Amino acid sequence: MLVEQVTSLTDFRSNPDYYFEELSKNQQPLLLTRRNKSSAVLLDATLYQTLLEQIAFMKSVADGLEDVRHNRLCSMDEVFDSVERIIVEAEKQ
Repeated sequence: MLVEQVTSLTDFRSNPDYYFEELSKNQQPLLLTRRNKSSAVLLDATLYQTLLEQIAFMKSVADGLEDVRHNRLCSMDEVFDSVERIIVEAEKQ
């Protein structure tokens, strides 16, 4: 994801409704500058949620790869047995 839209904090403050509409329409982040330096990035809430989900997925993959590297594995039979035990215990309650 590239930041294509850049504006100064002063411009943003003068017309926030315009920038919020652009964020929603374009689904692209807005880089806010202060004194000609990057200061903050503004994201549409949907885009932000998507990014959080992507980060969580990538972390899960990295965790899984780490488990493989350290031989923290179990067979499918062990997984199914474990799930079956959980179901049986849940049905007892």
